[in-house]
Amino acid sequence: NRVPCALCDMVCTSVSSLKAHITFRHCDECPFHCHLCDSSFKNAYDLHKQVETHNDSDAYSCDVDGCGFTSWTLQTLRQHYKRA
Repeated sequence: NRVPCALCDMVCTSVSSLKAHITFRHCDECPFHCHLCDSSFKNAYDLHKQVETHNDSDAYSCDVDGCGFTSWTLQTLRQHYKRA
């Protein structure tokens, strides 16, 4: 269950994890393009996070009284809740 990368010293546990490793570490191709700016990404999730930043207003806000924290992404709000 050890699949070595031919491009570096990384050893993966499966062929699928090796493919992901090569895509993110050794490949410069970014086929997912933002239709609102010139940014492009290696996967659809990162593109989705980018598109969320183009909202005209802050879409997510902390509901704790007196906090006032706002963010463009739900993930950032969740990180805020973990820290606060």
